[in-house]
Amino acid sequence: MSFSISTKGRYAVLMMFQLAQGGNNLTSLAEISSTQNISYGYLEQIVKPLRDHNLVESKRGFGGGYKLAKPASQITIGDIITIVEGPVAPVKCAMEDFSSCKGPPDCKAKLVWREVTTAINDVLHSITLQDLLEDTDEIENLKGEKSHEHSLQRP
Repeated sequence: MSFSISTKGRYAVLMMFQLAQGGNNLTSLAEISSTQNISYGYLEQIVKPLRDHNLVESKRGFGGGYKLAKPASQITIGDIITIVEGPVAPVKCAMEDFSSCKGPPDCKAKLVWREVTTAINDVLHSITLQDLLEDTDEIENLKGEKSHEHSLQRP
């Protein structure tokens, strides 16, 4: 089995990204479900811990929905994934202090797993939702420029 972020983690990031795109506007789970092609019921499970950890706010009733509870620049991908999945590590014993590791006490692989875990978490916690919003704009601008360049090059 290879290391990977679960569907729950991936979908949580997609949901939070869509909320970030909405700014202060409320977005319904039905809209997110439709846009991201994620089951409404699954989104209900995903949004609960995010709300409990104050990453999203909700309003019930007509016109209700969800929005980010703080600026996109203050929410990292690592925050989102850790909240919905728990600690991120390539091997189980690296999620703890290695005290439950069943390997030999002088296991040199622990050094590798500690470094890999640190590297993964450093990356996940260095990217904010705001970074994704800005990169999306840059990507869209590049796409637009390339389309424009291609249209200029045609005879």
